[in-house]
Amino acid sequence: MVRERQKVKEDKSEVFTVGTLWNNEPFAQVASQVGPGVVQVRSGRGQGSGVLLDSRSVITNAHVVGSNPSPSITFADGVTRTGRVVAADRAYDLALVEVEAPAPAQVSLAPEESVLPGKLVMAIGNPYGFGWTVTTGVVSSVDRMLGGLDGLIQTDAAINPGNSGGALVDLEGRLVGVPTMVLAHGQNIGFAIPSWQLEVVVEQFRRHGRAQHPWVGIAGTTEVVDPVMAKLLDLPERGVVVAGVEPGGPAQRAGLQEFDMIISADGSATPSIQALRRVIRKLEVGHTVRLDLLRSGRPMQRELRIEKMPSAKVG
Repeated sequence: MVRERQKVKEDKSEVFTVGTLWNNEPFAQVASQVGPGVVQVRSGRGQGSGVLLDSRSVITNAHVVGSNPSPSITFADGVTRTGRVVAADRAYDLALVEVEAPAPAQVSLAPEESVLPGKLVMAIGNPYGFGWTVTTGVVSSVDRMLGGLDGLIQTDAAINPGNSGGALVDLEGRLVGVPTMVLAHGQNIGFAIPSWQLEVVVEQFRRHGRAQHPWVGIAGTTEVVDPVMAKLLDLPERGVVVAGVEPGGPAQRAGLQEFDMIISADGSATPSIQALRRVIRKLEVGHTVRLDLLRSGRPMQRELRIEKMPSAKVG
């Protein structure tokens, strides 16, 4: 018996030693840093994850809280408290929940320009109810559009039901995005709402009690101009070609026409429809935006007032 007890003692010592080594690994360090800021969110029969933005605010997916105004929030230390949904928006699939955290824990947001394909990332959440699970991968792509959501980050870090609303972070522990969905028949093809979009929507939640849906009333496609032609005619190599103008909408009133090529908005280049949508989404309803465009090869400017998207088009 003495020998057996001694063996157990030695085994524990070995586990401690290995754990100490793991703490020196970057992924382990990030998990230790970010983990306390990830929570479990339970609403009725469903469950998912959330992230502490500060000591009283949890961000999660709208589909996680559903219609429940008072979801249950369980923190990393096991404490469970009832939260209050401040605002939720299904079109953005984001919800802000107010709850008093038992200990200070929060994450900072990764700069938008730092999120590039190939970037190492880690997902922390509660897949299938297994608490505080860590998976790793890379940013596979950015600016994906899927199921009514756009600007999404694609990642191969394993994301499963229950990860929704959790944290996708970089190796500096900064929040890259909030996992929202997976491609059902794919192999590690998951999607996260980017932090820049989260920041915009949370600010609107806090200021207005709801999210805004800026609208300019155009349909567009990304156009790539032949480099030789672009150089010959001094044209940009990429832009957004207007494929349709909504009758009576802001773009029509501003004089935009089909086949106009939008090359910048408020001074920000718009080489793709995703880039244009990103610029518009960051602006407040009522803001007047200056568009630089080409019409039949001639440069011109148009100013249009951003309006609230008609309710029939939201979602």
